[in-house]
Amino acid sequence: MVVKKFLAITLAMVLVLAMSIVGCTGEPVAPTKVVLGATLPVTGIFAGFGEQGWGMQKAVDDWNDTYGGMYLSEWDVTVPVELIIKDNQSDPNQVGPQSTDLVVTNKVDALLSPNAPCDLHDPTTAVATDNEVPSIIGGGPFEPWYFGSQGEVTPPYTWFAGFAISFPSGAPRNVPGYTMVDTWFMFMDAVGALSNTNGIAGVFASSDSDGTGWYQSFPALMEDYGLTVVGVNETLGFFPLTTTDYSSIVTAWKDANVEVLWGNCPGAHFGDLIAECYAQDFEPKICLAARAALFPLDVESWGTTPPLGYGVGCEVWWSPAYQVSDGFVGIGNRTAASLAADWAASAGNPPLNRGIGSGYMETQVMLNAIHEAGSLDGAAINAALADTDLDTISGWVNFDPVTHFSAVPLAFGQWFYDSENEDEPFTQYIVASALSEIPEEDSPIFPLPDWWP
Repeated sequence: MVVKKFLAITLAMVLVLAMSIVGCTGEPVAPTKVVLGATLPVTGIFAGFGEQGWGMQKAVDDWNDTYGGMYLSEWDVTVPVELIIKDNQSDPNQVGPQSTDLVVTNKVDALLSPNAPCDLHDPTTAVATDNEVPSIIGGGPFEPWYFGSQGEVTPPYTWFAGFAISFPSGAPRNVPGYTMVDTWFMFMDAVGALSNTNGIAGVFASSDSDGTGWYQSFPALMEDYGLTVVGVNETLGFFPLTTTDYSSIVTAWKDANVEVLWGNCPGAHFGDLIAECYAQDFEPKICLAARAALFPLDVESWGTTPPLGYGVGCEVWWSPAYQVSDGFVGIGNRTAASLAADWAASAGNPPLNRGIGSGYMETQVMLNAIHEAGSLDGAAINAALADTDLDTISGWVNFDPVTHFSAVPLAFGQWFYDSENEDEPFTQYIVASALSEIPEEDSPIFPLPDWWP
């Protein structure tokens, strides 16, 4: 009797569970919402990257406002789209657990990863693969992710819309304007670097994956260009993230008479490095700082007395000047200019963070894929991502079937300083562009402003 009673209770529980899944009529229950999830560095040393979450949310809002939600043809229903963002505090060790929590606890239908150092999106790629949840990375560079952490094995559920260091794309992107190499050397040509400097260069990079990939790639490219790069065999300028004293690096550059300075590291580390340059009265004529000089949040932190960020340059991901007529199309009536205007009107009236375009773009691509799939089935959404052919707020996106990569355009910018503008003393302007659809906004600064003593 006890066994029969136990079996009866067990059968009843199974029936209740089944009813909760398929409903009283025996039919599957339609979804009530679409949920996207992202783990972002909202706080910490990479907080500038975390502001892409604003662009992600804006894309979700635009979709809901334009279409009344997501139409799912499988169910013939329209449901609201929601976005859940978790703050990983710029700690790569939190990215994996948070991505898992988004999938397992929050039941997200797709994952979004920011344009950020690959340590901050690699774990999400792994979670997407393990759980067969579609995922998109909205940035770059491509090589440290694909050739580094992924070992040239394309993860089946992750797609990468962004930029590369030098990885070539097929037509029509097989022209200058789609890689870091294009943009950086385009700037060098614009200022006549080989004839207007002594050609002696120093390099710097932090020892995380992003910096390591840069240090392994760029010095040789600089040598090929015609520069003499000092100290690479001794890994001069390559430092761990725990470094606080840069005096020996700067002394070596100064002794070698370096006039061109290139590198890649977090903004806080570059702030300490350039402050040491100032302390030693070492002033290069050119200073390009990938990652460090992307966001006003970081540049402003280096100070204004003197303005250490004045003239520092890097690649530019996105511009409010992008035009719909050139294929830069948002959701509904959204334009690049209106996205920037809404950002400027947001709480605190912040200076422009160009990463909002990347956040918006990747969310736009994912929403389009879910719409095309008409379903929340992961495999169906993933297949729709593979078929993506979409003009976005950052340009045309269509993924290579082998690498899952789609390149978006880049330009080159420098930070200008206005001592009379106390609220926004630094503004980044595009000073070199290889693409007619990306207008240059000012002339290049060369040499660096003479604000050293």
